[in-house]
Amino acid sequence: MLIFLLIAGILSVLVFLSWQVPEPGLMRRAYNAAPLTEADLESVPRDVREDAETTAGQLHRRNRAKKNRLLRDMLATYQALRHSDILILFNSGGYGWTALDKASGYATIVSAIEDELVARRCRVMVLNYQRAYRSLRGYVSEILNAGAKSIAKPAELATRLRFLWRHLPGLRVLMAAESNGTVMSNQVMRLLPDEARLFSIELGPPFWYQSFQNERVINLRSNGTTPDAFSYGQWRRAFKANWDALRGRHPAAPGNVLLYIGAPGHDYNWDSYPLIRDTIRDFIKKHFSRC
Repeated sequence: MLIFLLIAGILSVLVFLSWQVPEPGLMRRAYNAAPLTEADLESVPRDVREDAETTAGQLHRRNRAKKNRLLRDMLATYQALRHSDILILFNSGGYGWTALDKASGYATIVSAIEDELVARRCRVMVLNYQRAYRSLRGYVSEILNAGAKSIAKPAELATRLRFLWRHLPGLRVLMAAESNGTVMSNQVMRLLPDEARLFSIELGPPFWYQSFQNERVINLRSNGTTPDAFSYGQWRRAFKANWDALRGRHPAAPGNVLLYIGAPGHDYNWDSYPLIRDTIRDFIKKHFSRC
């Protein structure tokens, strides 16, 4: 009984801490998850440095280490984006620490979006937002985030975007998300519903989440060939796919969640699905006709 109470107490503390004060998210190079180059403070205007310090302090008042980590990342992000027209910001599925090189299907989509924008002579930067870390607390915080039970992470990202717009007012941000990552992007859209410089492409959201919609959001629960079993909560189809896989049979349609759990239709890439290509191209044509 004592051991049970001890474990329950530890888990309760983890949930509380993960809910209230998650680790600050970090911007990474999208295709390899490399950290951004640390900002050259001499080249960053004083008002930007002061604003970044104030903002980081507001988000992490009681933890100096977290504040400083966030401050460094905010300044590095500002420096990386100073000469960009558009930021494509990838929010991965799973637990939020996957880089694009590990998300092969979605990497083709992000790469195609980048190509479409560059063809319009836009200066584009592609970054990955790492919203969690490989630890028990990281798992717990992401479960809360994916379940939309805590808005601490999307609120932090929304605050960071506001900071960028105060100093880079011409920057447009296109969030690109898959699976559980769509909850993060969509929550940010909820927090900034009238921000005309913010856009979101969300593919394969989880079945339990009711997505916010407006004209600057694409939210697809199908690749146009097969309805997404994960997005529609079709567990009979998912169970059959996993049962067939255990018996060495190929599922009727590709797709999985968390790398190994079969979910037919939870498969998104640029080359195989005309619906994805056509929908995204129309979206880009409408909102990014020129830079």
